[in-house]
Amino acid sequence: MSSSADRVEVFAGSQRRRHYSVDQKLAVLEEAGQPWMTISYIARRHGISPSLVFGWRRRMAEGGKEAVRAALFQKGRCRTGDDT
Repeated sequence: MSSSADRVEVFAGSQRRRHYSVDQKLAVLEEAGQPWMTISYIARRHGISPSLVFGWRRRMAEGGKEAVRAALFQKGRCRTGDDT
């Protein structure tokens, strides 16, 4: 039985969450907006959870780029997204 997965990431121990820059989020959302593309397919291609892409898409629809950018600011600290 063959699998279409190109890579598998195994998270063991206590690793930090991955963070994505606004540009990375927008690139994924642009790709997901193409005709005949599914969120699940795009998420698999980028190695992320489909729920993450759905959340980015919802925030983009609610407030545009600034809403996606606002997700980088948490508890008074700014995350630049460079520590992906």
